[in-house]
Amino acid sequence: MARRPTVTSVQIAREAGVAQSTVSRVLNGGSVAPGTRRRVLEVLAKYDFQPSQAARSLVGARSGLIGVVIRDLTNPFYPVMIKAMERVLHGQGLRLTLVTDVLTAEEGLALLRREGVDGVVFTSAVADDPLAHRIVDHGIPLVLCHRTLEGFPADQVEADNVTAGRLAADHVLALGHRRIAMVRGPAGASTAEQRGHGFRQRAEDTRGTVLTEVDGSYDYAVAYAAVRALLSEPSPPTALFCQNDVMAYAALNAAAACGVAVPRELSVVGCDDVPLSAWERIDLTTVRQPLARIAEVGVELLLGRLAEPDAPYRHELLPVEFVERSTTAPA
Repeated sequence: MARRPTVTSVQIAREAGVAQSTVSRVLNGGSVAPGTRRRVLEVLAKYDFQPSQAARSLVGARSGLIGVVIRDLTNPFYPVMIKAMERVLHGQGLRLTLVTDVLTAEEGLALLRREGVDGVVFTSAVADDPLAHRIVDHGIPLVLCHRTLEGFPADQVEADNVTAGRLAADHVLALGHRRIAMVRGPAGASTAEQRGHGFRQRAEDTRGTVLTEVDGSYDYAVAYAAVRALLSEPSPPTALFCQNDVMAYAALNAAAACGVAVPRELSVVGCDDVPLSAWERIDLTTVRQPLARIAEVGVELLLGRLAEPDAPYRHELLPVEFVERSTTAPA
């Protein structure tokens, strides 16, 4: 199949019968008469014309579009963050476009470049994440938001996840629990590593504590199966720390399926405090992250980076709060 010939904005302008500056205004969302805009868009569509980010930068133009990388839209954590990001961006006259994990790193990068994003807020990085590295390698400004990478060349913002783990441990230990299990997030996720470190540290410092760790991968189905297996053991745990709320929901349902009463026979603690967790039928004891504020700071860091590309990198750490509800009780 023959390659489509390269088309320039000059050729687009000539065929549409307009000045090149008019094509530029259409591409960048500027003011153009409706009929003229339609004519230019028809020619752009005919040639599948996509201005590259490099071409935009040469003329100092910006698209007004911010890319947001989200791994799992089924997690109620992320819609809260997206809404907060949109609020900040819209206040600045900017828009966002989503990239999810259905795409490979190359596909995600190609999408971001084709859209001509001014920068990217990356919410779900893991160690050695290929997409995050590819974005930076291509010179696209990037902020790591919620999950962070040590030594990565970017601004970063996260909650105090080590303290979150400690608060969860302090609560179940104070209730007298000593047979405890922790349902972990995926390997390489900073949130899982940090929460695990804080919880493990407290448990190890408390005499008589037996801590079991299982993988939940921040996934409902994986966590459900792991908790059912735990509860079928001869000496099951009396308390669970699930490193996010979705896995805690899985634990509550697994306990119900096994005939284990919560909180009388099993205490369950989550982490995040997404809105669902406060619903009366769930009423989950958890550690609250400032979800909206994390997202807002992520966008603010990116806007600051766009304004001052050579400024030193910043790393913001936001406080967490323990929220006691009805899924925990004394051992």
